Order: sequence, then C-alpha cells, then structure tokens
Amino acid sequence: MSYRRSLIRLLDRPGGRLLLGKIATRIARKATGDEVEIEYVGGFWTHRIGPHLFPDSLGFDYTPRHFEAWKGDLGQYTRDFWFQHYQPREGDVIIDVGAGRGEDTLTFSRAVGETGRVIAIEAHPLSFKILERFCRSNQLNNVTPLEVALMDQRGTVRMVGSESRWMESAIARDEGCRGIPVRATTLNEIFRQQGLKNVALLKMNIEGAERYALLGMEQAVRSIRQICVACHDFRFDRGEGEQFRTRSFVEQFLIGHGFTLASRPNDPRDAVRDHVYGLRPAPSKHSSKL
Repeated sequence: MSYRRSLIRLLDRPGGRLLLGKIATRIARKATGDEVEIEYVGGFWTHRIGPHLFPDSLGFDYTPRHFEAWKGDLGQYTRDFWFQHYQPREGDVIIDVGAGRGEDTLTFSRAVGETGRVIAIEAHPLSFKILERFCRSNQLNNVTPLEVALMDQRGTVRMVGSESRWMESAIARDEGCRGIPVRATTLNEIFRQQGLKNVALLKMNIEGAERYALLGMEQAVRSIRQICVACHDFRFDRGEGEQFRTRSFVEQFLIGHGFTLASRPNDPRDAVRDHVYGLRPAPSKHSSKL
C-alpha cells in the first residue's frame, strides 16, 4: 500500500497526471464494466461517465470503493433516498440543501426539466467549488448554486473537519471553535432573494445542522409541499456527539407546520431509517395556485 501511495504522489503532478489518469481509467473500466474515463481537468481530478463530467478532488484519492459507487444508474441513489413520496414533474422547483458535489442535483435537474428550477445550497468551500464546476461542465442551466450555510439567523458560522474531507464536516455553534468560516443565512431570506413561491420538494442533508435550518424557515415552510430531512441520530448513537440527535425536533417541527410524517423504519441502512418525510395532501386541481 505504501508503494502505491508513493507512486501516486510521484505521478500526481504536472508531467505525470496524464499517465496516472490512463492507469486509473484502465482499472476503473475493468471494475465497472463501463467506458469510464479519469483525467485531471482544470485543477480537479475528474471522472466521466457517458456525457457527464464529475469533478472529484484536488488530489488523486480514488479507491475501489469509488469505482463500485459508479456502477449502474447514475440517478438510482437520488431516487431511492428522496423520491419515495414525491414524483417530480416538469416545471417543479426543488431545493437541494446540502448539495455536496452535485450527485443529487443532477437527477433533480433532469427531473424538473427546462421549465423547472433547482436551488443547490452547499456550505463547504471546496465542495461548493466542485458543485459549481459540475453544474457548469454538465450545462445544468436550470440550477442555481448558492454557497451558504442555512441557519436560524444571518451571520458567520464555522465548519469543523478537514477542508479536503468535506463529507465529514459539520457546523459548529461554539463561537470559540476553530474551523472554516462560512457565510450563514436563513431559508426565509433565500426564498425572498430567489423569488420562490411554490416549492415541490425540499431535500435537507446537513449533518446535524437541520435544527437551526428549520428554525430559519418559519415563513418559507408554508410554500413547501414535500420535505425530506436526513437526520443523523444514528451518529449520536455511535457516540459522535449530541448535535446529531435531531430527529424528534424535526418531527415535531414538521407536525407543527401541517405536515404528515412518513419514514422507512425497516430499511437496513442506518441513514435511511433516520430520514423524516413531511408530506402535504396533493393540491386539488380546482384549487387556486399560490
């Protein structure tokens, strides 16, 4: 393993990246059975599947786990996680809170079509740079990416965790905590700035900060038809911190704002069992539009 890492460090620089990309492409194609291509583009290691480009990281850190995740339908993960109780339609508006690098955003963008709209919100600076490039590279013209943390008030918060290991990062409320400073605002403010009136789906996956994000959407929530919040109580159960115990709060918030709750308690995946769905009755075709 040390020999492999030494070779990667030797090649992951100008003059060696072309060869490193070709070697990785060959391995990835063998692992996935697809015409995957890995190359260094515009400062990011990037993989291509069919017509889609996926910026991945600043440094070469691909493993067999990544190749395994690339198999099959690109949108399967998104539909499995977020479309259990919502069927997207042409022209819908979706808000993707915790958009990461754009994996869900791509499927959302396809689902709502040219007349629809996706607001992709991501707080981590590196992840947002990748999200922006992803949307631009794949011509997702109906997506508006926003670099901001959703909280209960405007200001600045800090994200704890390594800047490069963005998936493990979380918002720290302790003002004395070190971390990456990020701008914070409320969903109420986002609705006002973006002129949002009728949102078909709000997806939220922000690693324990959902409590504060919900408190900042007291007015906006009235214009949302379906909500799916990825709670992380399973991380609290593992001893990773009190901040991850949010499910009870999320459920009470949604009930208090007129939603009916749904969940998937029998799913074998910890994360999916902690998903909380807030559902509203489908509007009558005779009812007036908001």
